[in-house]
Amino acid sequence: MTDVLIVTLGTSPEPIINCITSLRPDRVVFLCSLESHKLIDPVRSKVPLPDFDQERDVVVLQQRLAGKQNAAMLNELDQLDRVYLRALDIFERVRSENRGCRIIADYTGGTKTMTTGLAMAAIDDGAVRLHLTISDRSRGQSALSGYSSPAAVCTAMIHARRLRERELPALLKRHDYEAARQAVRRVQSLHDQDAETTQWLQRLEALLVGLDAWDRFDHRRALEVLESLNDRRLDQPLLFPLKRVIGSRRILDKEAEEQNWPRIKGHGLEAVEDLLRNAERRAGQERYDDAVGRLYRALELTEQLLLKIAVTDKVGADGIETGAVDLDRLPAAIQPDWRRKAAAANVGERGKAMKIGLADGFDLLADLGHPTGLEWRQMRSDLVNAIKTRNDSLFAHGFRPVDYSGWRQLSELLGGFLLAAIQRQSAQHGGQSAPGGAIPQFPATLDELIPGT
Repeated sequence: MTDVLIVTLGTSPEPIINCITSLRPDRVVFLCSLESHKLIDPVRSKVPLPDFDQERDVVVLQQRLAGKQNAAMLNELDQLDRVYLRALDIFERVRSENRGCRIIADYTGGTKTMTTGLAMAAIDDGAVRLHLTISDRSRGQSALSGYSSPAAVCTAMIHARRLRERELPALLKRHDYEAARQAVRRVQSLHDQDAETTQWLQRLEALLVGLDAWDRFDHRRALEVLESLNDRRLDQPLLFPLKRVIGSRRILDKEAEEQNWPRIKGHGLEAVEDLLRNAERRAGQERYDDAVGRLYRALELTEQLLLKIAVTDKVGADGIETGAVDLDRLPAAIQPDWRRKAAAANVGERGKAMKIGLADGFDLLADLGHPTGLEWRQMRSDLVNAIKTRNDSLFAHGFRPVDYSGWRQLSELLGGFLLAAIQRQSAQHGGQSAPGGAIPQFPATLDELIPGT
């Protein structure tokens, strides 16, 4: 690996000479003023710089000297932002010229503005290793004298605090767990972490990985990651609700049922609650088409689950699967109407299964006397019209994007209908007495994610 050292030049060449001698970089780039530029030759006379290129490796900051004032010349030496940006430009150029190189920045020499600008740029870059050449200063002298050696500057605590106080709050507020995980990984890659911070970052990353998996409906992966933390404090806020969502999912998901994913049995509509919380997160990110798509799926999942588990007294213990409705199992009183519907759909042969969609599913619930089906029948016109907003979106069958207004209208109507269905189903199973209670929204602050942080 090529090592490139970037140094600021001040009033004495000795610290720079000692730094180069100690680190033995493959290339050195000097950041200097017009006055300190003259120190480059003394440095080169003491240490070998075989790859040195005057045009490429010397960056001179603009300076207005006394008696030679030029109003058009920018005095970069006194402008922190200019030095900072110059340093970032140097990092970028060096990386393009030396692919895969390691950059070391030593901010020992130079003016306060020069050293501060280089140090700030190195910290913000994250991958640049920051050094300071240290030596005892002789009494009455401001410059370093005698032997000095470069020492690595610990920046991990700075990055950890920035992560905690600046980056994570905004990302968690948006429920952007993958971006938050990447930010954590960047800080984890620093080599000078203390043990406590390292442990905190590892736990934080695991939580973010688990929540991101859950956010993508990878419930099994989420459970594996969260359980690996072996922390009982996660039971009530995360693990119990997740296992109840899995329990609801297993009612319809044959793979999850066959593989016996760990679960807690609840009222059965927890997977719908999970979708509603997910829709809220997408809306919070202003991804309204995604949010509406999840509302529609929650509506569809509600009728699928209720037909499977909530009308068994009318159709038998196995319930009804919307993808294969056995008309012979329906109550005799409603069979004629449903056979006519089947005939219209060209599946009228006696004993042949019928596949039904969302509206027909709720209509069947109504015919079977289920309260949610009866409410659907009362609200059918409004609900069907609301669904057209989803159908007209690009994610469904049209090209019209869903805006905040469209999301709000759908959320109030469809969301209200679904919440009522969940509450009725929950009441029939002892309210929210199941472990974990209602399916909660994901943590939106660091303190919610790791209490006491």
